[in-house]
Amino acid sequence: MQTEPRLPATDESEAQEFLELLEGAPFTAPYTGQVVDWLIRDSTVHAPDASPAARAVDALWRYADGHDLGAGEIAERVRDVAHAMSLVADEHYAADPSPRRPRPVHGRSVRKLCVAACRRRSLAGPGRTVVIAQGTHGHTVYRPVAPSVPPDRAGETLRHEVLTVLAAHVHLADRRTFQGSGVVVECRHESVEVTWWYPDLEAEPDHHHPAWSTGGVRLLCSALLRGEGMKVTVQPNGALLVTR
Repeated sequence: MQTEPRLPATDESEAQEFLELLEGAPFTAPYTGQVVDWLIRDSTVHAPDASPAARAVDALWRYADGHDLGAGEIAERVRDVAHAMSLVADEHYAADPSPRRPRPVHGRSVRKLCVAACRRRSLAGPGRTVVIAQGTHGHTVYRPVAPSVPPDRAGETLRHEVLTVLAAHVHLADRRTFQGSGVVVECRHESVEVTWWYPDLEAEPDHHHPAWSTGGVRLLCSALLRGEGMKVTVQPNGALLVTR
């Protein structure tokens, strides 16, 4: 039989979350929550060290192993919490089924759902997914995902990638010092625009400059960026629009 993991007594941050999850767990008997609260307060009041949460978790495990008031239900709930913390290891998840562009669900929220569902209905799926069964109503799969990047930051990240690719092969314009013409890279929300610029204080980027449109610079930039797996399209104004 697989045993539920116990938290190390020195892991104070995980122990604190353990207590928060346990306090929010569903208890059948009305007095069980009061017993849990008493155990936590009693163990932390007399804690001589700097790890009161870890000491409280240890006290709850010891109580769950006994036969005192509410010990049986506390044993079930602490095992549910330990199971949830072992099962949900990623920081962000996406629910499936879900809307087409779901907002990421924080791992702590998924752990709360697992505790509420109990360990018998929160299961490990393939690829670190978490499956929560809802009885006759089906189930929800939580897939680990990378945290979403705000649009402005996403554009800046892509711009930096584009500059890194092009810098070794083409001359980049310096719009701060107005020294010489060259390729300019600008953010367009989540995409990036690449075009030609020359040092005229009143000028906008020249999408149809001969060096850019017919001299091979645009073609070279496009080939370099496509070679790095980026999507490149030529806009009606002659500039390149780069996306991921």
